[in-house]
Amino acid sequence: MTIWDVERVFAYWRQSPPTHELVAAYLGYKPPPEPVTVAASGDDPSGIGSMIMRFPDGAVKHG
Repeated sequence: MTIWDVERVFAYWRQSPPTHELVAAYLGYKPPPEPVTVAASGDDPSGIGSMIMRFPDGAVKHG
């Protein structure tokens, strides 16, 4: 698919959005956030940096 094909598809979707997108917007559906995965690096041997990245708001929730 070329960039011109993509532009034509987006132009069409602006006029006639996909039904599943319209229904999701009407119902207020928001997909769950993608989990953050960070591997330990050489300058963070304890791995605490990756643990901090898993809780960006600082709150650890149970369950």
